[in-house]
Amino acid sequence: MGFTEKFDAAEPTHRLVSRSLSGVKDWDELGGVTVENRAIRVLMDYGTVVHLELEPKHGQFETVQRELVRVPDSKCMFVRSDHEFRASLPEDRVVIESVLEIPDGDTDAWTDRLFYFDEFAVLTDQSWLYRSVPHETHIREINAGGHEGVIEELNETLDPVRGSAVVPFGGLVSWTTDDTTYDLKWDSLYCSNKEKSASYDLERLKQVTVLFSEDSLRLDWKPVSQESLLRRTVWRVLNPESATPPAHVEIPAGEDGEKILEAFRQLREKLGYEYSVETASD
Repeated sequence: MGFTEKFDAAEPTHRLVSRSLSGVKDWDELGGVTVENRAIRVLMDYGTVVHLELEPKHGQFETVQRELVRVPDSKCMFVRSDHEFRASLPEDRVVIESVLEIPDGDTDAWTDRLFYFDEFAVLTDQSWLYRSVPHETHIREINAGGHEGVIEELNETLDPVRGSAVVPFGGLVSWTTDDTTYDLKWDSLYCSNKEKSASYDLERLKQVTVLFSEDSLRLDWKPVSQESLLRRTVWRVLNPESATPPAHVEIPAGEDGEKILEAFRQLREKLGYEYSVETASD
């Protein structure tokens, strides 16, 4: 997805994320599409305009073409946009919600939503508020700057939804010890130094024990043997380092260490990870 320069000045502050829960379909209550639609309903309350791009193959393309305004090339906000439309809020909200929704088990609507609905954005009078590429679930970005209350309302909306949350765009917390930088992201612990880097999936994490007396974390992970053959092959070929997560990680002393502990707890609570978080004096 690409924004034209006019609309790309503001950086994202948060992102909407969803874990791939076993057995959950996109249109289920916990599914990625349903979760995004819940968030968009909140975001449209704050927005004034929606821009969307559909392919002509989309089942509702003719309806959108008839009901919404086609954006001329000179005013497109998506780079290389071919069929970009503009909707006013709240006047055109019903049309937008109709395009977003997937009825249970409707495979044609699922195909439209995931593959023929190319780009989507909610704007305010000042800037963009939300942008998304429906078939790229990692591109669900929020610009909450100047919109007091929107993140709090999104959190309230997603609190009952296991496996989904709104998180800071750059990650929850970052720290550096012994020339190694650690970034705790919503789905992984990323480690990097001058020689190498690796990302360790939080789905593999079983327990986090904080040893404040040693300023360190003890991390217990599921063994490699429990991972799928595909994942083990990817690790072996592309990044062998990611197959062996660290058992101990140093952390800063005092308040900064407490923030790291709290970040692990927040991820567990918001996204329903199964790892436990404990503290120990030795």
